[in-house]
Amino acid sequence: MPARRTRAARAAATVLCALAVLWALNTVLRTAFSGRWWLWNGIDLAPPIAYIAVPLALLLPAALLPRLRRSTLAALALALLLGAGQAGVHPGALLRDQGPVPAGALRVVSWNTFFWHQDGDPERFYTYLRRYDADVYLLQEYQNARGDRPVPIDDLARLRAAFPGYRIAAEGAFLTLSRHPVTMHRALRPAGLPAPATDWPDYWDVRALRTDISVGGRTLSLYNTHLPDLLNVDRNPLTPSYYREVGSHAHRRLLHLRALRADLDANRHPVVLGGDLNILPGSADLRWFRGLRDTAESGTDLYPATFPAGPAAMWRLDWTFASPDVDIHRQSLEDPPAGLSTHRLIQLRLSLPAPPPTGAGDGRPGPEDPKAQP
Repeated sequence: MPARRTRAARAAATVLCALAVLWALNTVLRTAFSGRWWLWNGIDLAPPIAYIAVPLALLLPAALLPRLRRSTLAALALALLLGAGQAGVHPGALLRDQGPVPAGALRVVSWNTFFWHQDGDPERFYTYLRRYDADVYLLQEYQNARGDRPVPIDDLARLRAAFPGYRIAAEGAFLTLSRHPVTMHRALRPAGLPAPATDWPDYWDVRALRTDISVGGRTLSLYNTHLPDLLNVDRNPLTPSYYREVGSHAHRRLLHLRALRADLDANRHPVVLGGDLNILPGSADLRWFRGLRDTAESGTDLYPATFPAGPAAMWRLDWTFASPDVDIHRQSLEDPPAGLSTHRLIQLRLSLPAPPPTGAGDGRPGPEDPKAQP
């Protein structure tokens, strides 16, 4: 009997070691390739929280083994060390003491509406949006679908009736609503994009809408953004067409990200950027937003996952960023009522810096500055 127990313990230790090494290898590969190699987009399906949860879960049975292999411990330590930067966990959220929001702070909402109110009750949809009483709405997927094809819609008359007094900027599948005057809006259209995959070119060619608004003597640039998907979960990952589509999406993403980065570098105004970026925590794609603050750092969510909406949210696909001089007082994630969207809504409360002296810049590079080049 003791010999049988010894053999069983050795077999368990071997299995545990193999699992630990495989997971550590997966973590190393994700650290190296996420956001850098397009093929990884079609492989990286694990929820980011797994990069902490899995090694911790493997440590539990390891602690019960009488003879823990050093290789097992080393693999789990490596996985935890690298996984801490991949998981998208914000430990500071547990200690954050949020004071009162200053009077006059802007309320900003960013939300992927998931095909607007198609197949739903429009009044229920608009009632939900109005309840936030936001100064700014950054709304994505202002569209419907026919089969697997996105199609444009025109709901502006109903929108104006539901939000009287708001200025509306609309391009492609984006809507930006503002209580404050809009001084400029334009879609970012990268050069060199491949031919669109449907007969609605703007769905593919417009993935960011910039809208400048005037707030208390300052211009605030709003970037309403929805980057192409990393992958199509409806495709079979064992077929070549799946990876061809992953590569096509990655190419489009790169062109859109370059155009977005170039516009950010040339912009002298404070910035708030939000939307469904289809970027996972820890991905090197976050380098495109260097110089901006992740507003989740001002939230109270330990794990600010946004997809799918509800208690089972495991992936963070939706993000909001702001210039360092924008004061973020709050970030909160809200679950929409069932049936409205598969994405959680992000709500911000923020204040802008005081206007610079007349004739002075704000220190950000402009188009004439060589630092503005991407």
